[in-house]
Order: sequence, then C-alpha cells, then structure tokens
Amino acid sequence: MPEAELELNQVSKVFRGGQGVHDVSLTLEPQVIHGLIGANGSGKSTLLSLIAGQRFPDSGQITYGGAPVHENAAALSSICLVKTYERSWDSYTLKDIFNYASFFYPNWDGELAEKLMRKFQLDNKKNYQQLSRGGQSMAGIIKGLASRAPLTLLDEPVIGLDASMREIFYRTLLEDYGKFPRTFVVTTHLIEEAENLFERMTYIKKGRIAFQGPVEDFAANAAYASGPATVLEALLKDVRVLHSERLGGKLLLTLEDLSDPSERKMLQDQGVELSPVPLQKLFVYLTLRDAENNQGGGNL
Repeated sequence: MPEAELELNQVSKVFRGGQGVHDVSLTLEPQVIHGLIGANGSGKSTLLSLIAGQRFPDSGQITYGGAPVHENAAALSSICLVKTYERSWDSYTLKDIFNYASFFYPNWDGELAEKLMRKFQLDNKKNYQQLSRGGQSMAGIIKGLASRAPLTLLDEPVIGLDASMREIFYRTLLEDYGKFPRTFVVTTHLIEEAENLFERMTYIKKGRIAFQGPVEDFAANAAYASGPATVLEALLKDVRVLHSERLGGKLLLTLEDLSDPSERKMLQDQGVELSPVPLQKLFVYLTLRDAENNQGGGNL
C-alpha cells in the first residue's frame, strides 16, 4: 500500500479503570516525522495501538488512505507498531522475530536489519527476554526501521539506551528517512534530544489532543517572566503559571501562554523581563501538571 494519509475522526476508547482516549480527531500527513508527547498515562500508547489496529475503538473511525484500518490486511501490513516491550517475543530469538517480520512487512529490508544488529552489537541467537532493557529497545528499533513500513509507530524507542546508542538511533532514523521517506510517529520524554527529528508535534493531555501543529508553534506562546515580586505576585494564581521560583525580591514564572501583546507590554513596562521557554522545559512543566491532575485515575 503506497504512502497515504491517516485520519482519526472522533475516536474514543474507554477502559474500566479510566479514560484511554476521548473524541480524538487528527490527521497524520504522509512522509513526515511526527512527535507524540504527553505525561505518563495520557493515552499515547492507547492511541498508537488503535492506529495500528491492535485495539478497536469504542466509537469513531480510523482510516488509512481513505480505507478503515481495522480488519484491513493491506492497511495493517503498511503499519508497523514498535511497543515499549514486546511481550509476545519473550520465547523467540531475534533471528526468529525478524524472520517472521520479513513475511509480514512487504518492504522488509533484511540487509538493514543485519547492519543494525552489528551496529547495536546484538546476537541474533539470543531470546528477546534474555536481552537487557536497552537490548530489547534496540530489537524494537530494528523491527521498526527494517520494516520500511509506510507508517511506522515507535513508542518510547530509546528506553534503556545510553547516550551514544540513542545518538546512533537518531542518526540512523534520519539517514533512512532521507533515503526512503515515510511516515513516523515517535513518542519520547527526551524532547531536547529528539526535537530536531520532529517536523510536527501532537500533545495529548488526559486522553484528548491539546495541540497539533508544527514543532516551532508548540512553545511559541510560552514565556519566562522574571521581575519584581510585587509585580508578578498578582499572576501566581493564574492557571497559566506552570512553575514559579522566588529569588530574593524577584519572581521567575513559567507561563504556558503569554501571547497577548498588550499584556506583554504591560509587564515589560513594569520591569519584567520576558524570554522564550525551551521545549524540553515546557514539556516537563506541562507533564508534571498533567501527572498531578491524573492522580486518582488516569489513562493508559
């Protein structure tokens, strides 16, 4: 199946212990690397399993190239989901796993799989469950990249990898994407490392899409506000404040949204310095807030 657009229209999946995803509508443009971010329990993994046809939505529709994903062999063989842990692989060797993958994915590149096994120093005679946590992540990465699937979903692919191995993954993904453009969706908490991969980003909050758009737009309205405590104390209870620090007679606030030009000018006229918030910092503060709000019943 050639490159196609994936669409979700008002998709919901409810679990007994809480909401998985609710009323999700989004479009994933083809041949783009998408970042999917959110707090633990925000619904990222649930969303990926729905897209891959491994769970059925309770309501709504998921289409790939205009055709429903579920019970559609052509669509399913074009979508490769790499989970954080592949429990069904436990009793199989890497050789067995990749042999099976070569039958399921029409574009499977065995040479790339062999190359990556050498690069990651993996023994294809080892069982998956015998690998370290990092080794298991490497096996998933190999499946995802060597599948050459038109739509590849990588759920936290760098768990357990040290900095050098993560760098090898980022470089290999970009290199292979350059040679064989296709659609990737990557979830990660290491935004600072991965943000240069992403062209577009989706932020999921408590099972709902809170943002979707170009990466540079995600933090465009956020700001650090640093200035006299007497001026900024009035903002402390504002819902937009994600974090605050008191430094002597000064306050440093991290504001989720300070897009109003008149508000910015008013603060600056009162001696408040405004500066951009790095993407990683914004993500950390947002996910901390979301995690606190999720306590007592969250999403998967």
